[in-house]
Order: sequence, then structure tokens, then C-alpha cells
Amino acid sequence: MHKHIQILGRVKLPFDEIISVIKHRSTKTDASFDTERPSYHRNRTKLQLQQSKKIIGAYRTKKQATYFYRYTNHKLLGLIPSTFWKKYKMTKDSCRAQILRHPPGTVSIPHIDRYDSMIKEMGVGHGKKIKRLWISLTEPKLGHALFVGNDVAYNLKQGTVLTFNKDILHCGCNAGYEDRYVLTLTGIAQ
Repeated sequence: MHKHIQILGRVKLPFDEIISVIKHRSTKTDASFDTERPSYHRNRTKLQLQQSKKIIGAYRTKKQATYFYRYTNHKLLGLIPSTFWKKYKMTKDSCRAQILRHPPGTVSIPHIDRYDSMIKEMGVGHGKKIKRLWISLTEPKLGHALFVGNDVAYNLKQGTVLTFNKDILHCGCNAGYEDRYVLTLTGIAQ
């Protein structure tokens, strides 16, 4: 189906309960303009820094379109069944769960991942093999898409699990009219 996007299957999760975690008092919210995230400048090669500077410049005047939300809460990991970790070959104890919410008309700018905040938060060493799983929390909606290189993932059923190479430019968008919710799980691969 895709050259850069690997669809791993679908999983049944308590989707409404997962999304409701964003309203808990213990949930940390990081709402920021994607063009102002300092992590886009850390742990990059010279070429990646040049590319990032060009991309940020292209979006600087469209600042409001880059504003979306990231939610973290340790309760999220407890909502994922133990069979999931074995099936997808991840270690739960080293995993960081995050809900991404893109309101209508927002994008994550094209970027590559270095997992900087996860590494700092979880105390994971840089030599470990880190894996990220991306899970759609809602049924397919108009305008909800993920781009990886020249590939696009859209019209994904709720619970679709996918992964992709973190070193390929990727971005997400909500060109529709309903909030887009995604769960990312980032942790040590088994």
C-alpha cells in the first residue's frame, strides 16, 4: 500500500475512555505552535537543521495553523491491554503515551523525529532502539491525514496501528471540521 508507512493492523481499545483522559486534572497539556518547538533544533545533522529552518520559515506566517495539543498522562498506559505490548513488541515500562489533538485547520509541520522529549522524560539512553506506534482514535473523518515522504495515510479505521521511519519527513493535518485524535506510543522495542 505505502512505501514509507507500515500498517500493522487494528487494535480494540477503550477509545472514548482514552480520549476522555485529556480532561483529567493529572493530564499534562502541551499546546504550542509547531513552528516554535525547540525540539526541532536538537540532535540534528547540519542538513536536517537547514531543512528545519526552511520549513519553519515557510510556516511562520501561518502560525495559527500550527497550533495543536499534546496530552500525556500515565493513566493512558493502563488503558492498553497487556496483549498489545507482546503483539507489537514494545516494553510498556519504557513507553510514553501521548494523545495528539488537531483542531480543524491545523497541521504538524513537516519534521523528523528524534524523540528528544521522550528520552528526557523517560530517562532512556540514546543507544536504545526506540519505536513509535501511531494509532487512530476515531473513525475516519474528512480531512484527517498523515503524510510520510510522498505517501499519505487517510481514511484509517479507528484502532489502525501504523509505524514509519522517523528519519523521513512527515506531518499530519486536519483539513476537516472535526477534531482529529491520535495516540502515539513511543518506547523501547523488544
